[in-house]
Amino acid sequence: MNMKQILTAAAAASLALLALVGCGSKDAASGAAEPKDYAQIIHDARTDEYNEAMLILSSDAEGNLTAMDGPVADLSEEDLKAQADNFILPMLGLQEGDYERFAASVSTLNVRSYGVAIVQPAEGKAEDVQAALENYVTSQQLAMENYLADQYEIAKAATVTTLPTGEVVLVCCEDSDAILAAIQEALAA
Repeated sequence: MNMKQILTAAAAASLALLALVGCGSKDAASGAAEPKDYAQIIHDARTDEYNEAMLILSSDAEGNLTAMDGPVADLSEEDLKAQADNFILPMLGLQEGDYERFAASVSTLNVRSYGVAIVQPAEGKAEDVQAALENYVTSQQLAMENYLADQYEIAKAATVTTLPTGEVVLVCCEDSDAILAAIQEALAA
């Protein structure tokens, strides 16, 4: 091979490599991976019954709130903010500044142990988020221990897990092992 053929082959290989890099799932401008849709992950992990009954509230990195499932059609933007500020975040023990973004579905009824959440902690807040969600599980266990035996069993089986991808996941519901496994698989993909 002469020098001209070697340079042509090297240029062609470089172009092919650049074309493959452009096909990746990262945002070309920032180099960051496309954020996972936490609400959709929770939706996909749950049964149709839960999706019909239980709202999933989510926040993006800019703090914008959206909702899906449950009675979402009836909620205005102000209603979503009220759900977050007055119910879901206080119940989970999360405060502004603890998280970058989240999706959560929590029962506000005191006759049901139900909470599923995926939280991306803010920088340096992973332990705080883990502790807050563990406190939620403890409060559910204490509330149900001498009240509703079936709900106490659900609360006892609840888990709070920090995944290798950095998210902290709460699963406190029926079939918690299957729901956790589905969430873990979706976040690892």
